[in-house]
Amino acid sequence: MIDCREAVRRMWAYLDHGLDAEPAEEFESHLETCRRCCGELEFSRALRRLVAEKASEPLPERLHRRLRALLEHA
Repeated sequence: MIDCREAVRRMWAYLDHGLDAEPAEEFESHLETCRRCCGELEFSRALRRLVAEKASEPLPERLHRRLRALLEHA
């Protein structure tokens, strides 16, 4: 079974349907027992929806910097 660190690494690929079957199954198995990662996944889904809805609006520079910093640390 994978740990939380690995689950977070796989999360965006999972959301993009970019994982092969085995890594996706390992990720899903981890979610069955980890509330923290389930919360991370739900947050990521909500963030994707928000970004898609607001795609035509420019991001405030402060938010853009924060997102860039988060992605660099992921």
